[in-house]
Amino acid sequence: MILRNAKVLINYTFQRADIRVQNGKISEIDKNIEQNNGEEVIDLSGKIIAPGFVNTHTHASMSLLRGYAEDLPFNEWLFKNILPAEEKITPEGAYYGALLSMMEMATHGIVAFCDMYFHEDMVAKAVADFGMKALLTRGLVDNNGDDNGRLDENIALYKKWHGYEDRIFVGLGPHAPYTCSKNYLSRIIDIAKSNDMVVTMHFFENLWEYEKYTPKEIIELGFDKVHFIPVHCTQLKPEDIELLNGSYPSINTVSNMKLGNGIPPVEAMLNNDLPITIGTDGPASNNSQNVLFDLRVSILLQKRNEPKNFVLNKAFDSITKNGYRALNIPGGEIVIGNPADFAIFDEEHIQLQPSQNFLENLLHAYTDKVYATMVNGKFVYIDGKFPTVDIKEVLSKFTTFSKQVTGIEN
Repeated sequence: MILRNAKVLINYTFQRADIRVQNGKISEIDKNIEQNNGEEVIDLSGKIIAPGFVNTHTHASMSLLRGYAEDLPFNEWLFKNILPAEEKITPEGAYYGALLSMMEMATHGIVAFCDMYFHEDMVAKAVADFGMKALLTRGLVDNNGDDNGRLDENIALYKKWHGYEDRIFVGLGPHAPYTCSKNYLSRIIDIAKSNDMVVTMHFFENLWEYEKYTPKEIIELGFDKVHFIPVHCTQLKPEDIELLNGSYPSINTVSNMKLGNGIPPVEAMLNNDLPITIGTDGPASNNSQNVLFDLRVSILLQKRNEPKNFVLNKAFDSITKNGYRALNIPGGEIVIGNPADFAIFDEEHIQLQPSQNFLENLLHAYTDKVYATMVNGKFVYIDGKFPTVDIKEVLSKFTTFSKQVTGIEN
């Protein structure tokens, strides 16, 4: 296809151009591209094409629990409410929970996400059906080496789904240092090295985690030798930050604030040249799956004492280039050869005016839905519609499963 007459955001600036998409990738960027026989042309006059966004940490099926167990501190929220409720989530419920989260993410220009949860085979099926990209990991927990088959389940997920349509990828997801033994983490690292798998883990979100291990002890198990996405990092001390060199931290500011876990040390990470990425966390701890909202809060918190912190380009990179690098997949910029993964905006949208200040307004004013979201050259959301799913069916099934999990009736 040819996407014609749009403003295209390339290297933080606009150029009026057409984009030719072939086999899901950008094959040409130029003015007045000539149409080939059989080639579809989509007129995007009055639209802005930007790189699609990446959410580097969520638990997509947790949408079933959105709004459940509110206004509680972390330990009470997780151990007394969320974990017991999660035991009621069925594979089919996880499927529809994941679909609903992807529908929400697509309306906000998100083209890819990193997930850590269970029933991930059904999450993979949801991703395959919806058309988004995802790095999927099974949450891994052990009791002195006994993980009830979770690691085997993660490996089976890898063998079945990794590389599917250049959209689904599988990594390893040890839950947290406080739920995994050192021997278990070492096994996970060995498997990651053997299969070149991404590893992601909740990393020192709470102060009490230091009672079991220090960040240095964990990193020295081999996390500095694999492609690592440490999540949260809220309670890292200044001397711990440099331990993350070579990793891709996922900052989940809104979730951390909502659960009373503090504020991630973004400024220190940027000062250490760490490639910051943005995650929303699951819908049970952050009711919104909009990375732009999380990014804005993160930016403002870093600017509260010094406006020069977390500048525009670095902030935009955190949900584009850095997000792709974290998931270890190509993309994040509109250049020839990259996948056709786009967030498309209405140039005349009120919150984007004046439109010549697009990036400034996108990061500091925009709260609405995008016009369209494209993944590998196919629309997963356009002008209020989801081409790959039946909205009424998803909402009906989702509501049924959510009631089963929470016990809350309308």
